[in-house]
Amino acid sequence: MLDVFIDSFGARWQDPPPPRCRAAVLGINLTNTLLNPPDAPALAGIVARQTGQDAGVRDYVLNTPGAARIVNDPVHELAALRAAAQGSPVQLLVNCW
Repeated sequence: MLDVFIDSFGARWQDPPPPRCRAAVLGINLTNTLLNPPDAPALAGIVARQTGQDAGVRDYVLNTPGAARIVNDPVHELAALRAAAQGSPVQLLVNCW
């Protein structure tokens, strides 16, 4: 059985998914933290059909000042939650645009 679930959801379009398997839940809000490609006029049309799996979108977002810390902090929090859960599943909810 999986013990870590990561769910990303768009704050503009949907509610967060429900907790999985009685998992302990850590939620992070990235809506105003990372650069949002559709907000850049030069990129809006290009990224309309892309996701963070596409290199151009991913590179743009990760060029946010402080992106490494923004990504690493929740990783450490999730590791601590996982240790505290003592084998029970944990879920990371990532709220983004």
